[in-house]
Amino acid sequence: MAKKAGLTRQQIEESIRKKQFSPIYLLMGEEAFYIDRLSDMVMRYALSEEERDFNLTVCYGSDVTLSDVLLDCRRYPMMADRQVIILREAQALKTQKQNSWELLQKYALNPTPTTVLVICYKGGSLKSAPLTKALATNFEGKPVGTVFESQPFRDYNITPAVAEYAQSIGCRIQEKALAMLVENIGTDMSLLAKEVDKLKMIAPNGAAITPEMVEENVGISKEYNNFELIAAVAQRNVAKTFKIIRYFRNSPKKNPTVITTTVLFNFFANLLIAYYTQDRDNDNVLMEALRMKTSYALRDYRTGMRNFNARQTLQAIVAIREFDTRSKGIGSSRNEYDLLEELIFKLFNL
Repeated sequence: MAKKAGLTRQQIEESIRKKQFSPIYLLMGEEAFYIDRLSDMVMRYALSEEERDFNLTVCYGSDVTLSDVLLDCRRYPMMADRQVIILREAQALKTQKQNSWELLQKYALNPTPTTVLVICYKGGSLKSAPLTKALATNFEGKPVGTVFESQPFRDYNITPAVAEYAQSIGCRIQEKALAMLVENIGTDMSLLAKEVDKLKMIAPNGAAITPEMVEENVGISKEYNNFELIAAVAQRNVAKTFKIIRYFRNSPKKNPTVITTTVLFNFFANLLIAYYTQDRDNDNVLMEALRMKTSYALRDYRTGMRNFNARQTLQAIVAIREFDTRSKGIGSSRNEYDLLEELIFKLFNL
């Protein structure tokens, strides 16, 4: 998820839409999606398409020095109110000395009022107190810089982020379809956004993205996936569970056991948390304890609590840990899918 310094990401986006630009944007962090999103928004809202021909400069850290970039910042726009300079991949700047960022610190003390400088620093963050302080100084009544730090998404916050993105582009997506996308693609927000964009184009005008659309256009089986496996395990549906496992065995590259192990472990670990949550009969309380944003995923946990008691849940976690070790060749040379079937048998016979 995104971690912010000062303004929230939503506030930054709103100010850009209102064309209230900062002279400097420092966008940094390990999660690239919002860094790219904010830099693209600045470009689109700060300049018209005609103005971009002469007033938009996009450069890359591997090709320039910070001195080159700041020299461009001192130019004035041509037949426009402002110019925009976007420095992408700033972490690869030719000048790698730690004190090279002092140049930006000095520029921040007297920025060119008609220049909007956007610095995209991916894969980490600039831990410089003097620079941060310089960007926080007032310029024409407001801070000279907008600083945004973006952190990787986790399992518990990727789903609401995708839902928010879909809403931002005027797209509706059904909860199960959303869960299928996240469960099969993971926490890579850039890939998820591309799939949502594609599905929106395919969907009839105004229609919501359905599980069937995900299955047909993203290459995900609606019936045979880890999402359905968890539902079958929670129900203690032996026939369906082993049917899914056999499908996984026949498509090992698309269904590696390491992913299935993680999904099973997370399910039973959350089930154990649910058992020790006070007032767990309250959906809102349980959703907060499990870091869920919608009640859809709660269904499997409610079902699981009817079919596995707390002691069985703890035993399941132990069995999954043992399977994980053996599937990696420690203490066993058996086929990993044979071991997975053995694990499922154990889970149903706790």
